[in-house]
Amino acid sequence: MFSSKDFYSDASVGTHIKSPVELVISTYRKMGLKEVPGIPDFNDLTDSMGQKLMFPPNVAGWANGRSWITPGLLLVRGNFVYDTVFPSIDFVPLDRVPGSQYQIISVAEQLALGKDVTTATKPEGKEMSSMSMMSVDRDEDFNTRLASYHAWRKAIEKVKPIPRAPARMDLSGMVRAAGCKTAQDAVDHLITRFISAPLEPGVREKIAALLAEDLGTQDLKAADTYMEDALRNALHVILSLPAYQLG
Repeated sequence: MFSSKDFYSDASVGTHIKSPVELVISTYRKMGLKEVPGIPDFNDLTDSMGQKLMFPPNVAGWANGRSWITPGLLLVRGNFVYDTVFPSIDFVPLDRVPGSQYQIISVAEQLALGKDVTTATKPEGKEMSSMSMMSVDRDEDFNTRLASYHAWRKAIEKVKPIPRAPARMDLSGMVRAAGCKTAQDAVDHLITRFISAPLEPGVREKIAALLAEDLGTQDLKAADTYMEDALRNALHVILSLPAYQLG
């Protein structure tokens, strides 16, 4: 199949819509990354785009094709690129800080304030169902919410945390190694590296003009010491194009 001319024909190349996992992993590979970055979180990313590994919607698996690129999902895909090239300093690791639905954080705070077990573990916005339950909740051996809190603390102590390094990319080094001299050269190289489908006329020139404006010059040598952020911004625009959804 891979040696067939049809496999490499214009009718075949750049016609497959990437699934969320394909999109994320292929992006990391094209960026030259050696490992999956911890910021943003891989599972949270793919889940927000509609595909969480090991959790298909039914026995048939995930729907493919155009179902991956609804207007809302296209926005999420663009945000994935932005969060990768400009990682957030406010990122909260989901494997170390539990969601509010577990009420684990509030339990710890209440106990630290000296509250009794029943008060500390009382579900927010809910009343105790009966006096018998209130009596049980006073006993640490039977209080399930307190047990969840202790179990979470033990898990944090024992489970190895996920490395949370951002994407270690060097776009400046990438365009230098490619021999790029101008903003247009850099954009042409990035588009060739990341996109396999044809672009609309004039798109390359518009992105090159944006890059030159960010740099304050067309000459990459003149902007050599500070061009990384501008290149990342240009890459964000490139990877947000509709053509990047195809592979």
